[in-house]
Amino acid sequence: MEQTISLLESLVPEFIGHVAKRMKILDTISLYEPIGRRLLASEVGLSERTLRTEIEQLREVDLVIVSKSGISLTNKSKQLLDTLRPIFQLEEYLRQKEYDIQQKFGIKQCRIVSGNANKDEMFFKRLGKAISDILNDILPLELNVLAVTGGTTLSKTVEYVNSDLSQDRYFTVVPARGGGNASLTIEANMVSYMLAQKLKGNSVSLFVPDILTAELHQALLNDSAISETISLLKKTNCLIYSIGNAKIMAGRRGVSKQDIERILTKGAVGEALGVFFDEKGRIVHRLARIGLVLEDLHHLPNEILVVVGSQKAKALNAYMTLAPKNTILVLDEALANMVLKEETL
Repeated sequence: MEQTISLLESLVPEFIGHVAKRMKILDTISLYEPIGRRLLASEVGLSERTLRTEIEQLREVDLVIVSKSGISLTNKSKQLLDTLRPIFQLEEYLRQKEYDIQQKFGIKQCRIVSGNANKDEMFFKRLGKAISDILNDILPLELNVLAVTGGTTLSKTVEYVNSDLSQDRYFTVVPARGGGNASLTIEANMVSYMLAQKLKGNSVSLFVPDILTAELHQALLNDSAISETISLLKKTNCLIYSIGNAKIMAGRRGVSKQDIERILTKGAVGEALGVFFDEKGRIVHRLARIGLVLEDLHHLPNEILVVVGSQKAKALNAYMTLAPKNTILVLDEALANMVLKEETL
């Protein structure tokens, strides 16, 4: 196939460039459809006049549908995209960055989702697709137990997870931890429920405070319902989680102002699974909590770490010294660039 493409390019020098341009148009429509002409022109870097000509030609060969609500793909163009994407490798530059980050952190896999999560409204749709593709690759066609944390990133993403994952698979989704002081829409229990609904699976709740005294911690572990949920967590096929800024996450966890000040004084830059760490990856504070803890990750078959936003560069670089080697890291292009440049905010 590569030899054929090379011959075509020799015969018609503009062949590759023209095909790549139309592939980019169709690929962008697939992410936003139905999409207006003005937004599409901005996304693909063409003038509206040039784009209008391209769209008309694509419409004439039954590759796009133009309606009042916007431009959409046809079944024919969807099949065409699936066939041509790997041939033309339009995102080859992202694959190289993924490899560089994978080598930098010494992890199993890295997946970069194009765009900037802080500026691109449709980014989370692409993120949901990326996570769906990963899950489809790693999960067996049988009963699967998924654990998921809360947070803004995952709460925005789970609605875009592909429900087709449930074909020949059965899911039980469990929150990786209890509750905190965050908005209910981003709590682990809610995110877990939303993901279970999307996957047509069962949802198990874990209604316990995020911060516990030693006595209360032990008493709750003795509760039969909580004990069963913890046992289920230990059987997790895959954990989907994120990390956050130390100060913001301490507030969401219900940490007192005095303790927040103490944690930050120790140099904490980020938090994951109840553990606060400094820029060297040293643990400076740990919450007594019920659910999965950092050490559990080394015994799970799969972990997907989802981190987006260039403002998390320092926290990510620090955390990766603690992360298991079988981590699958998913991040946006803006954060990936920061990591590779070793620039932190």
